[in-house]
Amino acid sequence: MVGNAVWPKSAKAEQQENQTILEVDPDRNLVSIVIAARNNGPFLSEAIESALNQSVECEVIYVDDCSFDDSLKVANNYRDQGLQVLRSQYHRGVCEARNLGASTAKGDYLLFLDGDDILQTDYVQKHLDAITPQTPFVYGAAEAFGAFSTFWDAPEWAEGRLWLRNFVNTSALWNRHAFETAGRWRNKINTMWDWDLALRGSRLGTPAKSEAVLLYRQHPTSWSANIQTKNEERQETLLPKMRQICTRLSIGSIISGRLADFFPQWMSAVAQSVKLINTQEPVELVLLDNSNNPRTLEKMRNESYRYLNTFETIRIISHPVKFQYTTERDRRNKVAQFMAHACNRLKSEMRGDIHWIIEDDILVPLEAGKELSETLMNGWVPPNAVSGCYRSRHIESQFVGGFFDEEHIVNTFKELGTQITSVDYCGTGCLMYWKDRTPQYWRSHYRKSPAHDWAWCAQLKREHGEIMMLPSVHCGHVQTPENILY
Repeated sequence: MVGNAVWPKSAKAEQQENQTILEVDPDRNLVSIVIAARNNGPFLSEAIESALNQSVECEVIYVDDCSFDDSLKVANNYRDQGLQVLRSQYHRGVCEARNLGASTAKGDYLLFLDGDDILQTDYVQKHLDAITPQTPFVYGAAEAFGAFSTFWDAPEWAEGRLWLRNFVNTSALWNRHAFETAGRWRNKINTMWDWDLALRGSRLGTPAKSEAVLLYRQHPTSWSANIQTKNEERQETLLPKMRQICTRLSIGSIISGRLADFFPQWMSAVAQSVKLINTQEPVELVLLDNSNNPRTLEKMRNESYRYLNTFETIRIISHPVKFQYTTERDRRNKVAQFMAHACNRLKSEMRGDIHWIIEDDILVPLEAGKELSETLMNGWVPPNAVSGCYRSRHIESQFVGGFFDEEHIVNTFKELGTQITSVDYCGTGCLMYWKDRTPQYWRSHYRKSPAHDWAWCAQLKREHGEIMMLPSVHCGHVQTPENILY
């Protein structure tokens, strides 16, 4: 030993030293409480005792992350009460320390506790009352005590909008299978670990809120006090970073077959744009084949296979919807109904947190995905949807997007300008949006006008949502493969 450094033992020796035999009743679900801490000696006794004194029997594991205070001595005093003590021979960091405890735990459910926080006696029971076999995790409120006191309530899941900001604290109760499937604890930006895990875990089912309240200690040496993450300016920087790390993007398109010869160019533009997006999660592509043409389908398959390294999955789904019409008005109504139905089908098929609809006659610029996604994730409250700009094929002097006036008459853009603009409506040619922060269904008509895009945007605006249009994402609108309107 030199100073506070200890030469690491082998993994096998460390496992044997930390091994404790626990008798588990196979007829009941066991809860394992993992306390991972470093240098929390002054507060550790209260944390350990609160875990040991739960109203339901729990396995309690303490993981010491190479402390150099008296934490290990404090923890060892509770071995005869059933506490398992694991000693890390080097400083792992809180995420790896928690994962070490989880690897040792025998419980069907896992609950993590910081070494300076306290669980009320019925904390675990209240979480158990709210969990089901299909629930990935259960969360609750927190009450600060110590240096200052306040109460942080947590919303019900349906009202929470976790992508805006976190409300799930460290001591949620996790279904063990969900915890493992979500990828366990990980450290990406050296903070916001709870949010990171909760975002990933929420994809596995619907989380639930319980009546449990965590006692969350505030003191000058706590992690949150030292890294100043409560500073608003720092938060505004960190929130988009975590969203970019965790979000999964799905790209969807309705392939009509009208521009089958343009599909290779369309596919190339989409793939190149995806490569510039700053994401660590896989991207999927979903194509609804409405061509009713075997040759078009074969071309789509052959071209798509060239980009299997760009997308995690590429799914081509048959959508052979046909319609007949007798008048121009009838045609417009049928087209609007078809588009609403197809967009609903796309939304049900796309599994990402963010959806990007790119119509098959829109040519996106290289940095479209990067600029749209960064705008969609930015700020304290990011916009609900963002759109690129492209001209109307029917009225070439106008862009698809603009405002509704007091009489609900559409006012379109004729010039783009250079500023990102909040708009009342846009088209679905190049539209990126949060799946859970936008209308659940697409409708075909807006005030008797056949316009699925106007109807969707108007509903979003009624729900106080925001749509931003980016002039920098200037797309081409394809009339023929040789004639692209800019």
